[in-house]
Amino acid sequence: MSGSDALRVLAPPARGPVVESRASRWGVPLGVFLASRLVDTVLLVAATGRQIQLTQANFPFYMYRDFPMHPGYLDLITTWDGQYYDAIATEGYATSAGLDPQGRSPAWAFPPGFPVAARALMGVTHWSFPLASTVLNVVLAGVAMVVLYDLVRRSAERFVAVAVVATTSFFVSAPLLQTSYSESAALLLLVLVLRAISDRHWGRAAVWVTALMFTRIITPPLAAVAVGCLVWRWRAGGSVSRGEAVRAALFAGVAVFGGFAWPLVVGRLQPDNPGALRASAAVNQSVSWLVQAYANAGVVALLLVTLGAGILLLAPWTSIGRAMGPELVIWSCTYCAMLLQVTPIQPGMLRYLLLAPGLLLPVLGPVRHQMRGRWVALGLLVVGLALAQWWFVDSLVRVGTTTQRFGP
Repeated sequence: MSGSDALRVLAPPARGPVVESRASRWGVPLGVFLASRLVDTVLLVAATGRQIQLTQANFPFYMYRDFPMHPGYLDLITTWDGQYYDAIATEGYATSAGLDPQGRSPAWAFPPGFPVAARALMGVTHWSFPLASTVLNVVLAGVAMVVLYDLVRRSAERFVAVAVVATTSFFVSAPLLQTSYSESAALLLLVLVLRAISDRHWGRAAVWVTALMFTRIITPPLAAVAVGCLVWRWRAGGSVSRGEAVRAALFAGVAVFGGFAWPLVVGRLQPDNPGALRASAAVNQSVSWLVQAYANAGVVALLLVTLGAGILLLAPWTSIGRAMGPELVIWSCTYCAMLLQVTPIQPGMLRYLLLAPGLLLPVLGPVRHQMRGRWVALGLLVVGLALAQWWFVDSLVRVGTTTQRFGP
């Protein structure tokens, strides 16, 4: 047996079409997602009664609008980075709000995709930014779950697809899918890119990745997805033409450039702006969790972080993880590798991991083929995640003291 034949024997099974009604393809993921929104709305509303008054005078982080004591839902969801997005959507990047002593605005750190979309909705409906942002994000995230479900169903059984949608919708940081953050827009654009790659529509994938690079600076790992999916298909016995290889390579180049696109724009329009420096961090700064763990807490911390990072990177390659299909498997692995390299150890990692759909799927691996127990296990996992969401909202989204150091 030749080397290439051996690789094909070890390759994952070829993907085949899965027949499912349109009502089911939309209804199942939307039903799961709306259930998660009900839970998260309750958690966020409950948190409003426990938040303190926040003003530009008493809170060390940026406040575009002052909050009253015990703010309402629409105030709470615009806390933290939501204040920057509010300023951008309401007044644009040239706003005088939040200027540093040199007259420069840190708002330039935030790409324009989400606030521009919110501003467009505000113009049509005459809604305030908080209302427009929460409605927009719920709709965008709902559509993202439908696309995600369709992507997984192309290669996996219904249980796996439902589990991916459920563990994403109820992920510990998923309350952000209805707050004034860019996660919903980024998630939708991400799964659209991955589905276009699955369809081998590289031009469409390039369009979506261009939109994504001006929404969140996360596109470089998609270059690995493009190359990896071609290799995955070849190992499964498929063919890759020279023309498709060229188109995939061009797409990969666009994806890598996406890590620099917005920082280049900011650097051109606002030289030496702190927003430009912050926006460039993902591509110019190497923090590395391993280096930080060793520097702060020694060998024990290094070993623990190494173990956690190994689990994080290998989880998508488990049997149930591979069932999601090559696009999600390769994305989850390479995206998490990027996060471990360029982000510091801080609670914000929970927010970033929201854009790795199916990351928790391997938890259900032991019960995947047990007809009686797998749905029960998924239900228990969702309950556990809902409890984790309560901690996330109460400890990170809600501000209980003006000395609170971390947000979501």
